Amino acid sequence: MSDAACRPFRSVLIANRGEIALRLAREARAIGLRAIVAVSDADARDWDGHGFEIVNIGGAAPASSYLDGAAIIDAARRMGAEAIHPGYGFLSENDAFARAVVEAGLVWIGPSPAAIAAMADKGAAKAIARQAKVPVIEGYDGDDQSDGKLLAEAKRIGFPVLLKASMGGGGRGQRVVSNEAEFPALLAAARREALSAFGSDRMILERALSGARHIEVQVFGDAAGHVVHMFERDCSVQHRNQKIIEEAPAPGLADATRAAMGEAAVRLARAVNYVNAGTVEFLVEPSGAFYFLEMNTRIQVEHPVTEAVTGLNLIRLQFDVAMGKPLPFAQSDIKLCGHAIEARLCAEDPADNYKPQIGNLAQFDVGDMVRVDKGPGVAVSGHYDSMLAKIIASAPTRDEARAKLAQALSEDSIGGLVTNRGLLAHILEDAAFAQGGVDIGWLSRRAPMPPPDEAMARAAALALCRGVGWSSSHGRRFIVAVAHRHQGHEKVWRFAFSEDEVRAQAPIGVKCFGTDAHIHVRTRHSEAMFEDVTYRAAARKDDGGDGIVRAPMAGKITTVAVVAGDLIVKGATLATLESMKMEHEIKAAAAGAIKSVNVKAGDQVMPRQILIEIIPEKS
Repeated sequence: MSDAACRPFRSVLIANRGEIALRLAREARAIGLRAIVAVSDADARDWDGHGFEIVNIGGAAPASSYLDGAAIIDAARRMGAEAIHPGYGFLSENDAFARAVVEAGLVWIGPSPAAIAAMADKGAAKAIARQAKVPVIEGYDGDDQSDGKLLAEAKRIGFPVLLKASMGGGGRGQRVVSNEAEFPALLAAARREALSAFGSDRMILERALSGARHIEVQVFGDAAGHVVHMFERDCSVQHRNQKIIEEAPAPGLADATRAAMGEAAVRLARAVNYVNAGTVEFLVEPSGAFYFLEMNTRIQVEHPVTEAVTGLNLIRLQFDVAMGKPLPFAQSDIKLCGHAIEARLCAEDPADNYKPQIGNLAQFDVGDMVRVDKGPGVAVSGHYDSMLAKIIASAPTRDEARAKLAQALSEDSIGGLVTNRGLLAHILEDAAFAQGGVDIGWLSRRAPMPPPDEAMARAAALALCRGVGWSSSHGRRFIVAVAHRHQGHEKVWRFAFSEDEVRAQAPIGVKCFGTDAHIHVRTRHSEAMFEDVTYRAAARKDDGGDGIVRAPMAGKITTVAVVAGDLIVKGATLATLESMKMEHEIKAAAAGAIKSVNVKAGDQVMPRQILIEIIPEKS
């Protein structure tokens, strides 16, 4: 990065949203900078009362706002901002956008466009890693992208192999292929997802490692060429290649391996003249052998655990380095102290195949034992990812940090939306996790979270009676029915309570939050949303058994696999829907013939919108 690119500035545009935008704005204000937040139509109201300047950059869809580089630069100019901080995600690793920011005379708070470009293509990044003597996984990253060539290379490497989007990140455009038979379908799915997310369907192949951990090293460089590492984070607890729990330092990692990984990460960063914050990600085998995975040329979601164990403020360091200031320490000055664990709280239902939840948070309080990084608003839409907040616990030992975080997640008051809170608490208390060193496949091998049971439904019904002041026409009895939808099917429970039962205290360990005609019920390790259906005229046939296929959530249709007249079997994939940055397959609940298809790829749909009609096969 040239000296001109790093220079003092007095104002900064935050080109991001949610918790990272609020963190950046607060840190900027704390060091005397004028902070301006770029917002979409969907996010503007969330910033009321926070005291920051905001500027609208477009519509709710990311392509119309947070991914519109020209609109962001224009907003910076209109507001008189001298620098742009991209946060993470969106355009943070887009070298063309970074270059446009610099060419517009603004300071880019991040690595140079050249460094971003060098690491953006995973194939090119692996070549640079080899030159820097950083171990890489056996694979294929060549220019021949034909299906036949990729299959031939997969067979040469040996199954299972990992398909990865060359320009990707965050686990998107990535599939594990177990055998030759499933290769064509998974390749097509990975390419489709990669093209949608990154604008390129170029793929690379890697040998799929068994029992590997995902461990990453935080690096930082300044404009004078000094590069250091800030030790590592273990990010092995993942679902669909999305990190859920991260911690620092990595439990059970040998000191020699820790030192070697740190040195390798610094070598790679120096090879591309890296400036500002970045993360070098590795896969580590049980033997301790480690291999370069990718480099994230931005600040990471999980950076707070590094802050907790090093005492450094990485966001302030980003601002300082972008102003041309040198790093105020040498490698030997950075010390590890204690342990920190971060849990990503997401609006999704782990018991229902991690289905995204859309709506408003009614309550949010996790106490003061932990650090909470949360966005400015309470609304959750289908336009962005499902993360609500990051909850971080730190303590002198790992066991203490783990217990503190589990307690905070179990005793919090987070209501109005089903979240993964119970799953997070369950993981933290799991014996395997407590022992340390779980691999990236560990969570997928665990039994899925169970759907709600009658006890939870009963708690919901009782809470409903208490909350709305029911009067009964059945003497001194309260008649109430609640329903819950699970994987597209609805289950209804009906209860008759005496007055004494309604007045009795709720069961110990159960929390209920009312949201109009819905009751959010939580236990220590599970939660569910129940609907009041007491006065519903008749049971609705909307589970697909009547041939009506509805959208399970708001989102965008990415593919439609059938046309009118097709004969399909039960379980056949009818379409795929993208919501909160994840793809969800919509499958047939019964065999039959396609009567009509009411959507096409690219359509935005709302929850329960009719997508496809099927003439069920007569039994």
